[in-house]
Amino acid sequence: MDHVVRIVVALALALCVAPVSAQPAWPAKPIRLVVPFPAGGQLDVVSRLFAERLAVVLGQPVIVEVKPGADGNIGTELVAKAEPDGYTWVAVSPPTTIQPSVRPKTLRYDPIRDFEPVAFIGTSPFLFVVPASIPVSSLKDFVAYAKGKPGALSYAGSARGTVVHLATELFKHDAGISMEMIGYQGQPSAIADLITARVQFMTLGLILAEPQIKAGKLRALAVLDRTRDKHLPDVPSVVELGYPDLVMSTWFGIAMPHGTPAPIVQRVNAEVNKLLQSPDIVAKLDAMGVDAAKPQSPAEFGTFLKDDAARWKTVVREANIELD
Repeated sequence: MDHVVRIVVALALALCVAPVSAQPAWPAKPIRLVVPFPAGGQLDVVSRLFAERLAVVLGQPVIVEVKPGADGNIGTELVAKAEPDGYTWVAVSPPTTIQPSVRPKTLRYDPIRDFEPVAFIGTSPFLFVVPASIPVSSLKDFVAYAKGKPGALSYAGSARGTVVHLATELFKHDAGISMEMIGYQGQPSAIADLITARVQFMTLGLILAEPQIKAGKLRALAVLDRTRDKHLPDVPSVVELGYPDLVMSTWFGIAMPHGTPAPIVQRVNAEVNKLLQSPDIVAKLDAMGVDAAKPQSPAEFGTFLKDDAARWKTVVREANIELD
């Protein structure tokens, strides 16, 4: 009888212990990488490159889910409120750190408090571009052209509270010109109207602008950087042209919901950093017009996010831009 009791007790103990010891190692199922802007944009293109490579090293699919809407806030908020188990990520970019400044009353997530910074991927410049059909060949020409047509010009905007929107508004302010913003779901959908001159100006990312410029459909007037870009060496920088406040670039990174276990964050950070040191990945990013970031720790990326949010708060306050 004692022998039977011992067996029953042993089985009971085994059942109690089994769920703990049987916990699967992460990742044990597919991972979602949410892109909060339309498919085909810069963030989407870069995210898909890294999702494909990370799936190989992690041994599970990394599925890119495009969830646009509300200027990027629908997808971003979805991840902010997701279970912090390492299976839901968000692709972050400047709108993540801009939105708190332009929507201080209505934003329902905090880009610093509600996320774990994971990895910084890279940066890419923006360009001021116009249709090749309009009679301007420089930024100075365009300012004169716009002043000669007060209230008649419009510019394409992908979403309010993005670099595309804020850079153009600041340029309008500094140059003393007037243009109405025409909103589009994303940068790709705006390009067709820009090419046909239904809109006459846009702040466009290099990834999307360069092919149209080289095809002769768009004309680049300035690169929003301190120096010229190696991809378009004939295009002057905004600093050269006397607009140092317009130095702006886009950046790309990955974040997870706050509370995601540190070992998961560190694992993904390490794998992204390995990819950033791969000549193949660096070459692919360069072909897109993206400068690969130097490997950073999650803490370093977190500091970058805080600094970027502080910078945009100053820009938005000085330009008196608020969307609430």
